Amino acid sequence: MRPSLSLGGIVLAAGLALPSASFCDGLAQGETLSTTLSGDGRLIPLAVPERSYVTGRFQPGGVEQALDLIGPGGRLRELARGSDGAQDFYLVMPSAGALRVTGPEGSAFSLRLTKVVGPEAQTTPPTAYLSPKIAALAEAVAQGGDTTAFWAEVTREGTPLVEPADDGLILTFLYRGPVRNVRLIGGPSSDHDWLSRLGTSDVWYRSYRVSPDIRLAYRLAPDVPEMTGSIRAQRMALLATIGPDPLNLRPWPEESGSASVYEGPAAPPQPGFPARALAVEESRFASKILHNTRRIQFFRSTGFSPDDPRALLLFVFDGPTAVRDWRVPGALETLVSEGRLPPLAVVFIDPIDGDTRSAELPGNPDFSRAMAEEFLPFAAAHLRMTPEPARTVLAGASFGGIGAARIALDHPDRFGAAIALSPSFWWGPEGRGQQPLVWMAERFLEAARLPRLVLTAGAYETARSGAEGPAPDDLRESGRQVYAALRGRGADVTFLPHTGGHDNFIWRGELTEGLIRLYGK
Repeated sequence: MRPSLSLGGIVLAAGLALPSASFCDGLAQGETLSTTLSGDGRLIPLAVPERSYVTGRFQPGGVEQALDLIGPGGRLRELARGSDGAQDFYLVMPSAGALRVTGPEGSAFSLRLTKVVGPEAQTTPPTAYLSPKIAALAEAVAQGGDTTAFWAEVTREGTPLVEPADDGLILTFLYRGPVRNVRLIGGPSSDHDWLSRLGTSDVWYRSYRVSPDIRLAYRLAPDVPEMTGSIRAQRMALLATIGPDPLNLRPWPEESGSASVYEGPAAPPQPGFPARALAVEESRFASKILHNTRRIQFFRSTGFSPDDPRALLLFVFDGPTAVRDWRVPGALETLVSEGRLPPLAVVFIDPIDGDTRSAELPGNPDFSRAMAEEFLPFAAAHLRMTPEPARTVLAGASFGGIGAARIALDHPDRFGAAIALSPSFWWGPEGRGQQPLVWMAERFLEAARLPRLVLTAGAYETARSGAEGPAPDDLRESGRQVYAALRGRGADVTFLPHTGGHDNFIWRGELTEGLIRLYGK
């Protein structure tokens, strides 16, 4: 028995006559209607359950005709249009739906329903699990099992879950709890990714196929507040709940443990790490050019002498982070004692605050001038040394990376080298607009004198989908542009790619590796 159809509302909305009596209870699968148009249109009810998938064939009669899907409010969409050749059409049956054919009065047409798949046959495809262990757990849970043994193993082994794959590893990030959502920050992608819940269990997971040389620091944010407004506002809501992975056995940095880390079995060595915390000397410096005052920290390695012609002078931006979290003094002390670097002195420069950092580092000419005319003389006097430009190097990450490269380019007579860690080369002066090359690539192509450079970028430092503005733009691509420009000029430049993201845990090792590439063994 065919399903009953309520067509009165459709007929009134469409203003059309019902077809002949033999079809009043609806066209069904395998049936063909061949008739002519009375007036300029005809309504054809269908003997099809709601939400069914329907395919059919429409044959117009040699004049322009249209086939539409109709609902109670009128036309939902056009399915076919033409005058001669047969056309296939596809639809999902709406509530109180029908077909309508329109064209010249008296013109012939035929209509056939070739297939009807009811909603009961439209099953959800099984979830494909990248992780074999998650797939096995899903099957066990579906059969009535629980997650107790799984969590006992995970707690013992630590997270993320690591499984071998033919071409690398499968990493699965996990969270346990009755929460509404969980987001992963710092994982192996260019975005902050959502974890999925395993059915109705207490397992939240997300799996990735990765290279064995991966290195990353990551955090998890459960129950992220739902925010309306800009993408930035939604991302900032992460700060309300973000923290380390409770089941990861390697918290980092050592002092705060605010993140968790994972290093693949083929992750490249980080020269000098792990490192111990060492004391530094603190001072204050007031800049007349910048009209501000900030903390400056100094470190001298064992064997440093201001008169030693081998001695290096290193300036590091975001100094407190480099001292406290990266433990750069301890790593450099190890490398000097091992003979891999010459004795050195380091000047760690405090950014003051986020707003000042953003205003000074990327492209502020006053900051560049202050580094050459104020910070460098101040440090030299404090250390009682006469710096040799070829052995004076700038280093920084992100905004600090573009700052290091730019200032060395501005003043190659003072700073002979720079280490730019994931530099924000997407940045350009306000009003510059979209150009084929990033600003720094253009500057390097035009410069009369070039410093030595080490540039780095990560596999996951690509543009985020739905990103607002240029800030999260593709750092890897902009870094390659600058590297190509420097290579084209014959510059002394090294590019160090890494399998990771925009990550302090990676940058600490790239800093020491960069110094070895420039001055070490």
